[in-house]
Amino acid sequence: MDILRRPKHAGNPKWSVLFVLIVGISAARERVTEHCQFVDNDTLQCRNGTVENLSLTRDVARLELENVRGGRLDATFVRHLKWTRSSLSDINDTIDNPQHIQTLDLSYNNFTVLADYQFQQYYDLVALNVSHNVVYDLPRDVFKLNKTVRARQTIQKLYLSNNNLKAIPFQVFSHLPKLRVLDLSFNQLVTFLDHFFKFNKYIEELLLNNNNLTKITSNALADLTDIKRLDLSHNSLRSVAKGLFDSLVHLEYLNLADNPLANMASGTLRGLSNLRTLNLSGNKISQLTFGLLHFSPLLTTLTLDDTLIDVIHNTEFLGVPKLTKLNIRNNKKLKEIEHFAFADTPALVELDISGNDLTFLPRSIENLTRLKRINISDNPWACDCRMYWFAPWADDPKRYNLTMSELTCGPYAYPNDMLPTLQHLNCTKPRIVFKTPTKRYRLKSDALLECRYAAYPLPSITWFTPQREVYHWNPDPTVPDIFHKHAHAHDKYMTPLRIIPPRIQVLDNGTLWIKNVTRDDCGRYYCYASNPMANLTEDVLLHIDPADWNDIRIISLIVGTQSAAGCLGLTLLVQFLRYLMDKFGVFNNFCSFCKRDRVSPRARQIYAMLDNIEQYKSQQLEKLRENYAQQVQRIKDNCVQQMEWIQNSYQSQTKHLKGFRDMGSAHITTIRGQYHDQVKRVRDYSTSQLNWVRENYVFQRNKIRKFSSHKVLQLRETYKYQQQTLNKVLENLPSLYFENCRAGTCGKAESLVFESQEIESVDCYIKSKIRKLENMDASMTDLTQSRMSLYYTPSERSVTERSPADGPSIYINYIENPPSGILMMEEPTTSGCTINGFAESVASEHSCDVLLHRDGRHQRDQVLPVVHRQMQRETSL
Repeated sequence: MDILRRPKHAGNPKWSVLFVLIVGISAARERVTEHCQFVDNDTLQCRNGTVENLSLTRDVARLELENVRGGRLDATFVRHLKWTRSSLSDINDTIDNPQHIQTLDLSYNNFTVLADYQFQQYYDLVALNVSHNVVYDLPRDVFKLNKTVRARQTIQKLYLSNNNLKAIPFQVFSHLPKLRVLDLSFNQLVTFLDHFFKFNKYIEELLLNNNNLTKITSNALADLTDIKRLDLSHNSLRSVAKGLFDSLVHLEYLNLADNPLANMASGTLRGLSNLRTLNLSGNKISQLTFGLLHFSPLLTTLTLDDTLIDVIHNTEFLGVPKLTKLNIRNNKKLKEIEHFAFADTPALVELDISGNDLTFLPRSIENLTRLKRINISDNPWACDCRMYWFAPWADDPKRYNLTMSELTCGPYAYPNDMLPTLQHLNCTKPRIVFKTPTKRYRLKSDALLECRYAAYPLPSITWFTPQREVYHWNPDPTVPDIFHKHAHAHDKYMTPLRIIPPRIQVLDNGTLWIKNVTRDDCGRYYCYASNPMANLTEDVLLHIDPADWNDIRIISLIVGTQSAAGCLGLTLLVQFLRYLMDKFGVFNNFCSFCKRDRVSPRARQIYAMLDNIEQYKSQQLEKLRENYAQQVQRIKDNCVQQMEWIQNSYQSQTKHLKGFRDMGSAHITTIRGQYHDQVKRVRDYSTSQLNWVRENYVFQRNKIRKFSSHKVLQLRETYKYQQQTLNKVLENLPSLYFENCRAGTCGKAESLVFESQEIESVDCYIKSKIRKLENMDASMTDLTQSRMSLYYTPSERSVTERSPADGPSIYINYIENPPSGILMMEEPTTSGCTINGFAESVASEHSCDVLLHRDGRHQRDQVLPVVHRQMQRETSL
């Protein structure tokens, strides 16, 4: 230490005191400099000593101790303490009065266990470093403080790396709500459960690298909304839980290197909209999933080293337009980067693709106008026409600021000989030399279609047929062309053609061979030639000889005629055989099923008769409905006429009485009363007339039904009686004739006698007809009753209480004489509902004054004779 000189103003008392103070401080520093020295005005460093004789003054705010042992340290005035490499094992027995320590570094010691409430006396502690120790346990309350200290302590940085932590208590850091940096790297942690950091939402940097993490649940990091840096490298993560990063919207740095990740779903990075740096090196990823980087548009640095990726596809960098640094190094299986892989990264500044197995560079590098550094070393570059474009691009004077690595062709070539080699290549574009002219081929013949090109290197040829089938040919299979990932032959849906032997194939010289030409092969064939320099397309036409079309027409006519003749002959033969079998009774003797279904002529006559009865009944009901409609229309017209006459009379009388003011009102009242009385009489009369017309219609309809049913039953009883008579006759006949009839020979004659099966079938048929009539009556009754609610219909009481003085009755009985021997019946309809509706409308409009009694008597006189004649005919029958 330098000797302090006495100042010029030593006689001044103030300067004397200051001089004595400085001398005292200097003497104190002199006493601690045996193993310590001041690095700065307030920083004291001590190495290789003890703390027993160490006394600290107020001016020592920062103390750094290295390999210092023995005794207890009084840290009353220390603000920043760094005590490392001193084999410390217990914090409580080492430091006294730590209330004012703000940063405490105890790394590289021998601490094994931290006790509960370990740091409750560290009132001002902000940063704590216990890294590089042998701590194997963190008690649940190790960071818990009392209420007084909790309000003052604000630990923001905690370093626990390089310890022996295997498991830590759930939410052990909940007592450090202001924690911003947490380092748990280089431990033996295995997993983190959901909401582990629920009370540490202000963490900005979390280091979990170099552990044994095998699983992190999907919500383990959900509460770290402010985190910006996350390191999960060098762990055992085989997969990333779905939604693990969804809430990390402010994350800028993510390191997943050196994990056995085999695949990452496209939505893994969905929430990382502010991600800048991503490291996926050292994983087992074989390809980048499409859409993996779409959710990180601000990504600037991407590292893909030491992976199993074999191809970088065209769209794998889509969605990262601001990418400036790309490292794809030491991927021993990476053999190809597709041509447009870098088309989506125009802002790329640094590109390092060294140490791979690449043979040619993608041409999309030409579009990287901002590129400043490129490293393509340690790759087996082919230096052929696929790299021909690289020489003029690298020699372009516009890229004077571009830094390139060593450019060498292949692993054993002379260094930096790539550009001279590429500049002396003679690469040319494809040029058509010959193509097959348009020809006409006969069907079932063979065709050869050829396209011959001149180029270096020889172009690969792809044929497109009219059926959209594709055939590829490569002259040098060792050099892949642009279609090397396609099947040798496939359709328009990329489905390989697996027809063996193939009818269409490409020969060794690129010629398309078509075997057994068909009509579908006719059309235009396209020949597409491509090499690394350019591509060219030509077309070849294939036509069918017109002579084949004429042959096809003639053959079609002959085949059609023969088919028609054969079908006709077969039909005639079948009908002839059927006629013979029917004539000789083969069906009756050997085919019980055919015999059971056979219907005799007499049965067909009965069926026809019953059908005629139904037809006759339908005709009679239709005529009855027409007569009913005519009468209703006549009543309606008469009502309208009466109403018009009453209205005209009322209007004329009212017009004449308007001038008589005194007498007019009484007279008008009288006329109005007369008008209402007349309207009421017309309405009552119309209603009664319509009721009687409807009742007559229903009576006649039921009568026709009963008559038809009676005739059907009478017919049934008649045929039953005939059958009984026949049975008695058969019993009285000799046995010879009886046996013959039982054998079936007498049944062949067309007589009026029924067989037992025919009797049963006719009986069933008649029963079904009777049941149909009964159901028809019930349904008609229900239908009539259901529709009566929609119209005005008088009740039965009003009909029975009708007095003879109400007016003459109108009966409807208009039935023509039926044909001889035929009575028909049909299902009735419900057209009467229309008349009921008209009656209600007439009643609602107060219409119809009086219907002429003469019309009713006239109708009765016409209908009654017809009814009497019909009843006499039924009695005679």
